Amino acid sequence: MRLWKKISIYFIYPACMLALGLFAGLSVQEFFYPNRQYIRQEESEESRETEEKKTLQAAGGQEQVITADTRYVVERFDLTDSIRTEEEEPLPEQYIGMNREQFVEACEVYEASPSLEDQNRGFLSMYVERFSAEEVVIRKNYESSTKPEEFYLAVENNYVVVYEADKKTRFMSTGIPVQSLSDELAEELLNFKYVGSEAELYDFLESYSS
Repeated sequence: MRLWKKISIYFIYPACMLALGLFAGLSVQEFFYPNRQYIRQEESEESRETEEKKTLQAAGGQEQVITADTRYVVERFDLTDSIRTEEEEPLPEQYIGMNREQFVEACEVYEASPSLEDQNRGFLSMYVERFSAEEVVIRKNYESSTKPEEFYLAVENNYVVVYEADKKTRFMSTGIPVQSLSDELAEELLNFKYVGSEAELYDFLESYSS
């Protein structure tokens, strides 16, 4: 019996003291920070509400479509001289009601078969820069290097060469030896023979090419 009492004293007494200590600590914490648990609940609720708002906003972004009020902005970039322009244009009716994915697909179709106006400008490619219900921005890339319209034939290293209108920029080498030409024509080439158009140039080259 005495042994049992000793064991009880050694184990029960410390356990009671530990319980009293925990209770006292909680009581003190509640006394000095009476609203701490409530604040934690509020923070948790605010965090949950924020996450719900983000989810709703993301869902709303995926559902954005082009409307009749959407601004349609075309950015053009010329690779030849690095000139960039931006202009708001009338929204093509076929784009109304499209979401981003559908609009990107429509742009890819256009890229494969651009308008004649864009082809004349040297159209290369296009892609979507920004997309929202308020504004759509597309970028079109061009390479508007203009073809020369006038040419001159000359002799260089005993071969016929073609220069552009400035007589300085070489347009092409023909591979035609000057010895294959008549003396009269060779004399003309020594003083830069004028050729009025690209069609006339290729007629000449076909006539003297072997």
